[in-house]
Parts: sequence; structure tokens; C-alpha cells
Amino acid sequence: MKRDHLSECGGCGSRRPFFLCNLRLRGIYRRLCPSCVLKNHPGSFCPVCFEVYSDFPPPSHQRLLCFKCPSISHLACAGTPANAHPGARYQCPPCSSPNFSFFSNARPNSNPAIDRDSALALVAACRIASASMNKAAAVARVEAERRVKEASLARKRAREALERLAYVASKDKDSKVVAASVAADHGTKSIRDASAAVSSQKRLKGNNLGSNGVFSVRPVSVQLQHSQINNGSED
Repeated sequence: MKRDHLSECGGCGSRRPFFLCNLRLRGIYRRLCPSCVLKNHPGSFCPVCFEVYSDFPPPSHQRLLCFKCPSISHLACAGTPANAHPGARYQCPPCSSPNFSFFSNARPNSNPAIDRDSALALVAACRIASASMNKAAAVARVEAERRVKEASLARKRAREALERLAYVASKDKDSKVVAASVAADHGTKSIRDASAAVSSQKRLKGNNLGSNGVFSVRPVSVQLQHSQINNGSED
């Protein structure tokens, strides 16, 4: 916020009023002069005696509602009996006079002393601003607690997700190790089987060779001739 805005009302734009009130108006934090505070909260105080309604306005039989604005006045403070009649169209002082001002005798540039009505209006504006800030603080506290709970829940969910991810990664790693072990066993068995086949072939080859390295198996015709000769000699 600029320095010039610190001494300027955010409502009417007046410079260097008595002082500025910090309050939350329609969800926005603003700095308003006491007159703008009262004008923006017509249903929060009596515009005649400047009594601030802390919790609830007066009962229906003790109040009058302005015909033009949400202002609520005490029946005893409303003025003449004709104007105070419940069936009449009552207008609060700000609506009944176009030139009405809550601080008509105030001259902020000369730092004057203010009259009783202006002092009551000033106190009412300060009470309204204080109540507004108290409500804003309560809302901010509830919002902060809600965000803390949401952050705690999000942190818990993130931790659970990381734990789940670590578990899945561990299971995947174990499955890969088992698959590699099975593949290694199959490879070893295949090598062993191949070695056994080669050894068997070597043994068969060794049995079929003579002392000089020549196959001992003779042709069938030669064997038959030798068997016939041997049979003839016996006869």
C-alpha cells in the first residue's frame, strides 16, 4: 500500500480525516474514515443515539425500520410521534436530509474539538470496526486451522503413497531377481545337458574305433563271405 493511501479514506477519498478504521467490508480489508464506516453499516447502530447493536437489534415493538435503507432506529429515538408511529413511513436522519453528516462540526485539518454527537458517532464507528476485525480474525483462524488439517492430511497421503511405491518397487525388484535366477538355472541346465550329449557322443565314437584309430565295423558282404567259408570248411 502506498504512503498516500495510508492517510486517505478508501470510501469517500477524504484526506487526513480524524483517523482511519481498519475493517473487513464485504470480504475485503479496507481503511475507512468513521463516517464511511457508519454509512456502510446502517443496520448495526441507531442513527440517533449511536448505540451499537452488539448481537441483535431491538425487538420489533421497540424499533423502526427506515423506508429507504436498512437503518434501524430506537422507537424512543425516532423523533416526533407522527414520525415515530409504527405505520408511518419512517426515514432515518441520513435519508431524511440530503446534506446530513455524522460529523457536521468536524474540521479535521485544524484538529478541532468535536461535540457530543460527533464523539458518539466516532465511538460507534470504532466499535463497529473492532467487531468487524474480531469476526475477520475468527474467520481467519478457522481458515488457518482448516488449511493445517488439509496440509496434515495431504502429508499423510503423500507418505502412504511413497511407502506404497517403495513396496511395489521392492516387489518388482524381487520378481526380476527371481526371473534372472530361473533363467540362469535354465542356462546352466542347458549347458550341462549339452556337455553330457557331447561326452556321450565321444564315448560312442571311442567304442567304434580300433586300436589304430580305424572303425572296426566291417562291411556286411565281407562278413557273410567269411561266415560261408568257415561253414564250408567244417563240412
